[in-house]
Amino acid sequence: MEVLDDILRTYQIFQYTTVATVSLVAYEYLINLDAEIRYLWGRRVSFGGMLMALCRYLPLVNISQIVVYVVMRNSDSAGCLKGNKIVSSFVLAEFILAVLVLFTRAYAVWGGGRIILCLIAFVLSGSVAGSGYALFLFLSDTEVPVHISMSTSCLIVLGNDDVWIGLAFLLFCEALALGLLLIKSIQHARETKDLVIFGTHKQSILAVMAQDGIGYFACTLAITSANLIVLGSVTPDLRDFLFITQGALQNILCGRLLFHVRAVNECSEETLGADISTMRFETFLAAGTGDYAYTVVSERETARNIISC
Repeated sequence: MEVLDDILRTYQIFQYTTVATVSLVAYEYLINLDAEIRYLWGRRVSFGGMLMALCRYLPLVNISQIVVYVVMRNSDSAGCLKGNKIVSSFVLAEFILAVLVLFTRAYAVWGGGRIILCLIAFVLSGSVAGSGYALFLFLSDTEVPVHISMSTSCLIVLGNDDVWIGLAFLLFCEALALGLLLIKSIQHARETKDLVIFGTHKQSILAVMAQDGIGYFACTLAITSANLIVLGSVTPDLRDFLFITQGALQNILCGRLLFHVRAVNECSEETLGADISTMRFETFLAAGTGDYAYTVVSERETARNIISC
């Protein structure tokens, strides 16, 4: 009887988590539809635009989770296992998309350097392969308890916790992306004596770098860290119950990061684009070195072009 109570409690938690996640995704989509229309629709196709579209629409696939964890019956064990594999694959795709957005932004802030590109490509490819293999091991040891006589939605019994390996890869990628952004921020702060001038306004270079999304990077890292802690704290059958929510939240944050970047670039377009020679001269006055002033501006221009074109 106690085992049955635990199974039903797990069943309810998964259902509540799924419905709450789908509701969050729908709410986020609706409240930011105006930003999507402004910054995505009607613009030419670009890499940044494709990332933004994926961040907006991939979380909507979470609706399929309602079919698996709410609509489908546990008596169809083969269908439940297949549905669970499909849902897990979509969650992995959400994780990979979030990391790709963060790495793209870090690459842009570094001015599109070849060394940074090689580093990011190596880490990303290794992490995708490692996470995919960990997910394969995790799913290969799952089953549906068909001995339960009562009619319920799909109940998935987990046989191992290998999924933590995928979370570890994700955590490393997010930490690397945040580290690259922070290193570049500190580097600029030192070399420009913590000051750069935009038109008639003075801002610290760290404030300018904050516009590049450090807060979003930190939030995604915090979400993954929290889920890794939860993974080691809950009962075995609940090891993966927050993965659906984590994937949706991280894609939401990355979508907002891309909206934020385009909004910042749009607001500063006159200052950074219309009179770029004036900005170079003013940066020269702030930095004290003409060559480096040009480098600061060109890197900011490159970053703007990579992510927001």
